[in-house]
Amino acid sequence: MESEHSVSSHLRLDTTEYDRIIRTYIPHYDESRGVQLDLLAAAQVQGAARIVDLGGGTGSLAEAVLERFPQASVFVRDIDSEMLAVAQGRLTRFGNRVELNLGSFADPLPPVDAVLSAFAMHHIHTLEQKAEVYRGIRASLRPGGMFLNNDAAAGPFWPFLRDEWAAFMAGAGLTLEQGYQNLDDWAAEDTYFSVREELGAMALAGFEHAECFWRRGPIAILGARL
Repeated sequence: MESEHSVSSHLRLDTTEYDRIIRTYIPHYDESRGVQLDLLAAAQVQGAARIVDLGGGTGSLAEAVLERFPQASVFVRDIDSEMLAVAQGRLTRFGNRVELNLGSFADPLPPVDAVLSAFAMHHIHTLEQKAEVYRGIRASLRPGGMFLNNDAAAGPFWPFLRDEWAAFMAGAGLTLEQGYQNLDDWAAEDTYFSVREELGAMALAGFEHAECFWRRGPIAILGARL
């Protein structure tokens, strides 16, 4: 599991440029963000809710949550201190509605109403480790709480999905060769499981109603409501 992780080293980019460049790397980035927030709203996790942004990076997801749910507070956890520094600058305007926390996926979470994660949990390398993280998330959620994980998913059609992903990067300004090279490079640290495997790990962690809420190409939103 990610005892240490540096996004700037992993993706070979300046952390201050992350929010721009990630949209040239990840298909359907903004669409999936909108769906994740819509699902949170549909679950009626609103009012003075406390929400975790797990692997929160630059704080872009936390910012979107705080803007859409003006009474909510967000606990942002990430293991990368450089990314948290960017998040701190971005989220200062929200005052005490934000708490930044340097820590790993495995560290206990406070009692909350929802846990969100976006393009972070692929740094967990085995299903056993992932089930343990999911168990910790399950334990942190209050009754009626929601877990939503937005990330890449593999499965039996992965060769086709990989081609689609490389083609997306080629359409976003890279060459097709560079797209495939990125995926090969990221594979040294990133692990993508099938939707079926992910839902099985959630079930082992105690989520009785885990499901895939949305999928487009290699990107999926998985989770559960208590």
